[in-house]
Amino acid sequence: MNIFTILDLWFPDRLTTNLAQGRCRLAVASVFGAAALGTATLGLGSVGATAAAASLDYFDCATGMTAAGIAQADAIAACAAARYPEDLGACVVDVSDLTGLTAESALIVCGRSRRPLEVANCTIDIHTAFLDSPSTKVLENCGRSLLPARYGTCVIDIVEATEIAVDEALTQCIRAGYRPWRIQPRL
Repeated sequence: MNIFTILDLWFPDRLTTNLAQGRCRLAVASVFGAAALGTATLGLGSVGATAAAASLDYFDCATGMTAAGIAQADAIAACAAARYPEDLGACVVDVSDLTGLTAESALIVCGRSRRPLEVANCTIDIHTAFLDSPSTKVLENCGRSLLPARYGTCVIDIVEATEIAVDEALTQCIRAGYRPWRIQPRL
């Protein structure tokens, strides 16, 4: 005779059913708890792999920036201070290679940005679409924007939809609260 049989004799209503369900819930919870604990211990084994991957980020950052013309000491300091060093290195290299801007000016702007890849794409897209010569104003405005990808789209769409100059679109899109739909009424 087990405890549930005895309790069923004393309390024939729902007590034993509730206890049995509770026992079942406890068993399920312990299985999931053990699985989570196993996952946590397995996760600790991958810390070395994550650290190795992160070291490549720093390596790529430093080698890319020094190849782009950044002084070794400046590249080391920038990569060490970056939250995502591989993104910082890619931003500097891409901006300097694809727009003709200096790597030093790209490092200043990309190093300040929380989204260096978006800054690079914004700068490159605007240069590719409209400019023949390098423009630090484009780089600086893409770096100042909180959402560089959206800012780049704003500039490109405004210039293509209207007859205004690129400099005017740069100014209008960087202004707080400016929305491109003010050019044409929304229906």
